[in-house]
Amino acid sequence: MYNQITKIKNIVITGESPYLFRHDFLFKAMSVYCDNLEIIQRKNQWYEKKSIRRLLKYLYAPLVFSVNKADTLFQKNQREFIAKSKKVETEIRQLPYTPDIVFHIFNTYSPLWNNSDINYVLYLDYTMALSEKKQLPWAFFLNRNTRNDWFKCEHQLFEKAKHIFAQSNYVKSSLIIDYNISPEKITVVGASGDFELPDYGEKEFGSQQILFNGSDFKRKGGDLVIAAFNKVKQTLPSAKLVVIGRKILSQIDGVENPGHISSSELRHLFLNSDLVLAPANCDPFPRFVIEAMNYGVPCIVSDNDGMPEIVEHKVNGIVMEQPTPDKLADSIINLLSNPSVLSSMSDAARTKIKTELNWEEVAKKIMGVLLTLK
Repeated sequence: MYNQITKIKNIVITGESPYLFRHDFLFKAMSVYCDNLEIIQRKNQWYEKKSIRRLLKYLYAPLVFSVNKADTLFQKNQREFIAKSKKVETEIRQLPYTPDIVFHIFNTYSPLWNNSDINYVLYLDYTMALSEKKQLPWAFFLNRNTRNDWFKCEHQLFEKAKHIFAQSNYVKSSLIIDYNISPEKITVVGASGDFELPDYGEKEFGSQQILFNGSDFKRKGGDLVIAAFNKVKQTLPSAKLVVIGRKILSQIDGVENPGHISSSELRHLFLNSDLVLAPANCDPFPRFVIEAMNYGVPCIVSDNDGMPEIVEHKVNGIVMEQPTPDKLADSIINLLSNPSVLSSMSDAARTKIKTELNWEEVAKKIMGVLLTLK
């Protein structure tokens, strides 16, 4: 533990409100190492009101033949990136003190745009270059010029940062290869989930219940999960699949789809599930997988993005290369048929959470670097 002498005096946190909310436990852990930690939540632009945003998306959708892509036309552009950046910079400069460091979450705008007299660092889960390679809706641009203008803004954000904390080595590689950022400027620190402290409760197996987060059904591998589960039912007729996140499925034998659930309901599901599936095409550093491991639930994930850095193959779960319904079904059947293997993976998963993927450990790594930047 750092003592009072080594504490940083003033840290200001910036970022989009959903991202700030998601990292509340990280900020609480960081606050131990500074005298004052203040969060500046960017005020929404006029178009970010829920009703207006929905209307604009449907007005723009015919231009790009996609409601999801339409969202980018009035957000993912140089004008909005700079406008958001300048607005937050003004708020920072109106503070009654000068921050020692600004800690900025993700890459939708910069906390400081016009001047470089205040240092800022970044915490990143992904880059636009990676999103573009995966052809994700939020990486859509109307033309080459708007795309290049956005990338210029993003590159300036990375280039001017005093340091960058990446959640995964996968993101670090993108920063180096796609943006020419020096490796010495990047530290991989991981992330954690929606819990302050690791769970120490008991975990039992034998329910044959499988859990899947279908909040973004296609991107997270929903079709693959359903196809694999249909095969699992042929061998294990008592198996059950619970799909949470969105109410999207029609009646399928053995499948429950409660949609959005509370945190207490999710905890109950974790404790009563034998497996979590996350064979996503893209999921930067999934909190859902980390939260499952916290409750001792082994996970089957794809080898995309940062997932292989969370799950260690055949140690605390299964990492699948190019998963297919048959391959996924075989892995599910094998694990559900071997409670002792599940129990061993469960212990290993919880150990990784207790030693690495918790907010206290992430905060220690971050603050250890910040103290050297002073």
